[in-house]
Amino acid sequence: MEKALTLFSRILHDRGRTPLKDLAADLALPRSTLYRLTGTLQEFGLVTRSARGHYDIGIPLAQALHGVTPNSQRARLSRPALQRLADACRATAHLGVLEDGMVTYLVKAIGRAANAESVFTRENAQLEAYCSGIGKVLLAWLPENQRAQYLAAGPFVALTAHTISNPNILREALRDVRAQGFAKDDGEAAENLFCLAVPLTQAGGTVEAAISISFPRAECAARDMAADLAQLRRCAARLGSASKRSLF
Repeated sequence: MEKALTLFSRILHDRGRTPLKDLAADLALPRSTLYRLTGTLQEFGLVTRSARGHYDIGIPLAQALHGVTPNSQRARLSRPALQRLADACRATAHLGVLEDGMVTYLVKAIGRAANAESVFTRENAQLEAYCSGIGKVLLAWLPENQRAQYLAAGPFVALTAHTISNPNILREALRDVRAQGFAKDDGEAAENLFCLAVPLTQAGGTVEAAISISFPRAECAARDMAADLAQLRRCAARLGSASKRSLF
């Protein structure tokens, strides 16, 4: 099965440019086995022959995936875990990604006992990255050249008295985020809002998304922040474990 999936992954990426025998040259498969596995993939509509000895993804697979994007699937798979996190922390949980320098919120889950009135976010809406917990996590894990390009656009608009608007100060803050493995938004996006955020680490250590919990700043003194952060990290570990190894 592992060799069949490896073969499928290579066809998926190659899209018919390379002869099948060359794609599978290092898999140590007898020719008969190679074509038997390919025939099975064809039978289930995963691949199709595009030319003599060349294969591409099958039309049934393309039809089945119509409208499915990485972000839509990421949101769908994360929602139950984020709802449990929100309930456990009595907070509002989010899943977000970085798009064009802005945080797009894919999931917003409101805990049963949460005070959600101060959490103004909406699913599929965007917020500036420099002043949000999720945004600072995603900026901290950007490749260095992309992070430098983002910071070069500063100084940034101060949304509150607590917003970090100076790019040099933000650069240092992002180094701290990367070192400690989490970020916080302490009244930076909205005066009355506090947020903790951690990365979702994928295969190869890449970070394409982050999760957070948000609640009113007035609750901070009564909360066990270490426990909140531990809950957040456990949720991130569970969500991240699903993508440690990928065909894609």
